Amino acid sequence: MHVRGRPLHFGIQLQAQATTWAEYARGIRDVEELGFGSVWTFDHLLPFVGADDRPCFETLTTLGAMAALTSRARIGVMVNGVLYRHPAVLAKAAAQVDKMSGGRLDFSLGAAWAEREFKAYGLGFPPLAERYARLDEALQLVKLLWAQDRTTYRGRFYQVEDAPCDPKPVQSPHPPITIGGSGLGSLRIAAAHANRWNLVGSVAKCAERTTKLEQLCADTGRNFEDIELSVHPNIAVAPTADQAEALARKAAAANSQDLETQRGHWLIGTPADVVEGLRGYIEVGFNHFVFTIGHPFDLAPLRLLQQQVFPALTA
Repeated sequence: MHVRGRPLHFGIQLQAQATTWAEYARGIRDVEELGFGSVWTFDHLLPFVGADDRPCFETLTTLGAMAALTSRARIGVMVNGVLYRHPAVLAKAAAQVDKMSGGRLDFSLGAAWAEREFKAYGLGFPPLAERYARLDEALQLVKLLWAQDRTTYRGRFYQVEDAPCDPKPVQSPHPPITIGGSGLGSLRIAAAHANRWNLVGSVAKCAERTTKLEQLCADTGRNFEDIELSVHPNIAVAPTADQAEALARKAAAANSQDLETQRGHWLIGTPADVVEGLRGYIEVGFNHFVFTIGHPFDLAPLRLLQQQVFPALTA
């Protein structure tokens, strides 16, 4: 099956928190061995919800290790936050990881949202309008550093002077750029810069935001068809609906979340239920799916996805 001319893609994001490195590394290998097309981490300094006294892995270190731990699956961060590091540093790191992985990096960037992390570590957390402005500048700068031998850039927030970025990424003209976020600022930046746009939400929300992105592309002369649509749900699939519900409740409780208020971010049910849920996203143009799972990294739901859900969609 193709959606807007693109094949279906299924990846897994392993939450890099409340686990050990040995367990996380095993999970990365397992995802690739099960045949998923991509494996992702996240960008946080603390667990993104719940108690902050649990382990949370540093993102770029983790991403580099993922390049070495895998040989086939694409790798990425869902998504890097623009405030965590200077974009020149991020451009250098991303280019290096693309080299290490043999050209398997999916680059990403978003406006950042986890305010408590910035407060805890004494980092600035400006208002959303400034974060969007920084995101736009950062993407301009990253692309220039990847494309030019030397870059001079003088923006409102970021400046570099005759700066090289060597090695360059393997992928040409650069690694695919995913913009994450559903706010109007994120949509405008996706219309300007994205190869892929990712969001979290129900089918209805995704459809509404996609219509807005298409309008923004038309306003700026960008071909909307050039942007791949990606969605990032939590997943709880099991042989019975009751078992799936129990899995979802357990996972939500582990992150101190109320499942009832988060159901729009979940696909919960039997394999047949999940097939129908995915069809809803496909009907509004989404072909790229990255499912979130947390520790413990249970392979049983992932096997059900591979054995019963995906074949029903690709037959």
